[in-house]
Amino acid sequence: MMLKIDSSRHLKRFPYWLRQSVRIDKNTAEFRELLRDSNINTVCQSAQCPNIYDCFSRRKCTFLILGNRCTRSCRFCAIETAQKLSLPDKKELFDIRDAVKRLGLLSVIVTSVTRDDLGDGGASHFADCIKILRESNSDLRIEVLVPDFLGKRYAIDKVILAKPDIFSHNIETVPRLYNRVRPQADYKRSLDLIRYASNQVTTKSGLMVGLGETRDEVRVSMEDLRKAGCEIITIGQYLRPDPSCLEVEEFLAPEEFTKFSRWAEELGFKKHSCSPFTRSSYM
Repeated sequence: MMLKIDSSRHLKRFPYWLRQSVRIDKNTAEFRELLRDSNINTVCQSAQCPNIYDCFSRRKCTFLILGNRCTRSCRFCAIETAQKLSLPDKKELFDIRDAVKRLGLLSVIVTSVTRDDLGDGGASHFADCIKILRESNSDLRIEVLVPDFLGKRYAIDKVILAKPDIFSHNIETVPRLYNRVRPQADYKRSLDLIRYASNQVTTKSGLMVGLGETRDEVRVSMEDLRKAGCEIITIGQYLRPDPSCLEVEEFLAPEEFTKFSRWAEELGFKKHSCSPFTRSSYM
């Protein structure tokens, strides 16, 4: 079953499978306070993730480095865009290290805004982050969710040589919708990045659905990722995070995500998560 949305009207109600209670418990409040006191950015807050209360109550988050403003203007994302940004601040990496220690985390996910203004796209900052976290706890499991670095292989190498456990890069949507959804990105460039990294490290990628793609297009993109060597895939429902972002074209019923899971198994992905609330860092 699927529910089509008339894009000429404002969305008023979510289908029942997308309604969830908001839980603001003691852990959530303490976690927010720690992040605020540490001056740490998270993509959970900057991108207005719908899973934020569940994650914070379980003391989980995805750390955001290289600031909280982006040089690109993807139409699905609520992060503020700017072209003149400050240079990377290494202090944010030590702040993350200290927060990880205080929270007793055994695994972390680190992502960033896109920084096309930097020569290496911020790859050195990613590598420094991994190094600092590893020096603090050599057993820490580290996943990085990186931008495309404009396809620069020396930048990709910098991150891979720092030895993250998982190297993740999201293709986000099907190629036909790139001009509308990710006007400054390139589908082939993202696939090439994943293909290159897959020869050296476990790779992961994710898509959003509900932006106007067809089921066949989703299947083809999944096949493209698998051919590129991607081993882990996530597929979740796009939810408009801000009125300035693209409207939802379609709410896919849970049964559709079950079908995507079956496809992931058929294609040989080692791990997958396909559900309405799945996000690249929430699976």
